[in-house]
Amino acid sequence: MTVRRSRPAGWWYPWIFVGCMLLVVAVNGVLVYFALSTWTGLETRDHYNKGLAYNENLAAARMQVERGWQMRVAFTADPDADSDRAGHLAVTFADRDGQPVEGLRVAAALIRPTHEGYDLDVPLRATGAGVYAGPVALPLPGLWDARVMARRGDATFQAVQRLNVR
Repeated sequence: MTVRRSRPAGWWYPWIFVGCMLLVVAVNGVLVYFALSTWTGLETRDHYNKGLAYNENLAAARMQVERGWQMRVAFTADPDADSDRAGHLAVTFADRDGQPVEGLRVAAALIRPTHEGYDLDVPLRATGAGVYAGPVALPLPGLWDARVMARRGDATFQAVQRLNVR
């Protein structure tokens, strides 16, 4: 005669715990997949050396304030172009008395703060009266950050100004 043993009441309770843990692992797996396969985020180039130069950057910022140079950035659309986003970028420099600052080597970068992969460098040339300009064709309308770096001898100036291009 075979004796059949019945399972005790509640034998399946530990399996509730196992099922919940499997659910947590599955949800975390989905979240890890989306975290790794979507936008990579912004990254600073040469971050280690920039960190080492932190105190020098603070001293350069103090010198920039003492120098008193002022900068204004403007984008002017080209009326003959096919797009409103083609035109000229002009950067105007003045000293603390409002006089034009001449003899600078100026570099500008237009950075799209909301989209990766659209940043571009704009070569600027002196056009007189403290104005440095160059042609530019922006791929997208909207907000752009103009990061400008100017140099004359040991004197440097850097600033960021936001532009809204329609």
